[in-house]
Amino acid sequence: MPQHPHKSLPYRPALDGLRGIAVAAVVIYHVWPNALPGGWLGVDLFFVLSGFLITSLLTTEWARWGSISLLGFWTARARRLLPSLVAMLLAVTVASHFWTLPSRRSAVSWDVVAALFYGANWRMYVSNEAYFATDVGLPSPVRHTWSLAIEEQYYLLYPLLLLALLFAVRRARPQWRRHLLGVALLTLALLSAWRMQALYVPGIDPSRVYYGTDTRVFELLIGSAAGVWVGGREFGGLRRRKFDTVAGYLAWPALVALAVAFAVLHDDVSALFPYGLVVLNLIAVLPIIAGAARRRSAVATLLAREPLRRLGLISYSLYLWHWPVVVFLGPTRLPLRGLELGATQIVVSIALASASYRFVEQPIRAGGLRSLMPTAPSSARLIGIIAVPALVVANVVVAQRADGSEGAQSVGATAASSFRFAPQPYVPLRTVHRISLIGNSIPASVDAAFPASRYPDIDLRPDSSFGCDPFGGAVVVAGKREEPLANCAQFRTQWSKQLRTDRPDLAAFFIPQTMVLDHTIDGRTVAFGTAAYTTFIRSTLDGVRQGVTSSRIARFVVVTLACHDQPLAQISQKVAMVNDITRVKRTNAIVSAWAKDRGVPIVDQFGFLCRAGFHSEINGIPLYTDGLHFSPASGAIFWSWLAPQFQQILRRE
Repeated sequence: MPQHPHKSLPYRPALDGLRGIAVAAVVIYHVWPNALPGGWLGVDLFFVLSGFLITSLLTTEWARWGSISLLGFWTARARRLLPSLVAMLLAVTVASHFWTLPSRRSAVSWDVVAALFYGANWRMYVSNEAYFATDVGLPSPVRHTWSLAIEEQYYLLYPLLLLALLFAVRRARPQWRRHLLGVALLTLALLSAWRMQALYVPGIDPSRVYYGTDTRVFELLIGSAAGVWVGGREFGGLRRRKFDTVAGYLAWPALVALAVAFAVLHDDVSALFPYGLVVLNLIAVLPIIAGAARRRSAVATLLAREPLRRLGLISYSLYLWHWPVVVFLGPTRLPLRGLELGATQIVVSIALASASYRFVEQPIRAGGLRSLMPTAPSSARLIGIIAVPALVVANVVVAQRADGSEGAQSVGATAASSFRFAPQPYVPLRTVHRISLIGNSIPASVDAAFPASRYPDIDLRPDSSFGCDPFGGAVVVAGKREEPLANCAQFRTQWSKQLRTDRPDLAAFFIPQTMVLDHTIDGRTVAFGTAAYTTFIRSTLDGVRQGVTSSRIARFVVVTLACHDQPLAQISQKVAMVNDITRVKRTNAIVSAWAKDRGVPIVDQFGFLCRAGFHSEINGIPLYTDGLHFSPASGAIFWSWLAPQFQQILRRE
């Protein structure tokens, strides 16, 4: 493998300005999503810029040396990216010990390990960590590392691809080599976009195409194709004065288009996947070219303004730190709301990012691990070497311990409200009865916590699905329709068929938390609290009951909705409404009136769990793992109340 000195590209302050714009969009989207609904597209700008710069760097090295030092490139990338990532992950590991519920610690620990080895995008997908979810009770504090994983996977494989392409075109005429390389990269980009188009289903959660390396690599490849065609040797080795001038003019409408996209393009715009994203990526190329040009245009001068440039300098560290700050420093730990809370989170994020850039990122980039502690270079190098294995071991140990201690009291919980419940002795019925739980992930967590040995007369047959309700329509938040997950359509048609197979003696429908939200039915939005919404709830209950009785099941019971207090309500209107106990009470009142009219028994979960308001603990242990779902320990206590309720109904003729 060739070994030659690694040389960076000439510094272009305008490109740091573009980084500043991209990271600002993402941060604002995460802190105030309604203020910048398209801010998530800042990641796309990062991808295109990364592809452009990496290709410009590698092709410049090829032009100078006739080869590319793979080891030198990978080492430089690791030195640039890994130290700050490790620092952030260490902080998340410590913070999770104090501020994450025990039942969530195992998942967070494995998320940290996946982030460290740049596999977070696939980890988040397989663990159902939907990027656009607004009702996640406690999102992963490292969910944002999915984009870093895609970039690092690209950095690992792309130099090999580029080398193969360079060798393939080496016999072509010099004036054609650049064009052949660009066409090859653009063809691969189109294949990736086609892959996104093939996998994306409108109206279904887009996490698969959003997280997938195969479905997002076209953005990096578009930047790479631009880097081959116009990046040139050290940003413009070709004579392209007129091209740079034209690009400088076109960059203005391109920046306006990007700003509009950030401001108005919600994640539910189906045209974005994939061809809208392709167009936006191509638009993003124009300000990148203008910013990289040797001749400084007016747009490059604007992008190089000091506030933007300085924000761009810390953009990597700011991206790393802002999301853990949003997750951990929410209203449960800071006595702030709305604008004040968001501003505080941004200030803390910038402070942490600046410190990371100043004391971790820059010293290691310039002088290696020894530069972390100039007065004790050997100690600094030792600490740096053991940091990664120590981080892995610590999180694996925490994950294993957490799996066996979900019932332990939450360390560092704030304002815990606990109530006591002393279950009465349970006397099993003489015959075994099948019971089916119908609903979404909440009854699924009740099923997962079922202590079968305690209730030998109950044969539990769950009929639930994570993130899905057994009825049609979709919720509407702030006038925006939220599409159901991919598996919901099948669940809505299969749950009643499953009942016919299981033939339970009792079917219990858990009122879902989505009942407190506006809904769209047959293209018509029905607002919560209106007479039409009361009709919607009653007709929905009639439909679920019909699905049960059509399966010749004699007993049907409705379980009222409990109250909740999920984190991140300050940035999610949906979470705030689900937490609104007034909405919960109103929904339960409509359900109770319907049940009385239909002669359907009610199991009052609200009356049991929400005495005098929300309680975070039961018998001294956390009631919910994430503000919504029962843990095995709390679920077992819940069953000691729920099972006798079912038993009483089964005794009725």
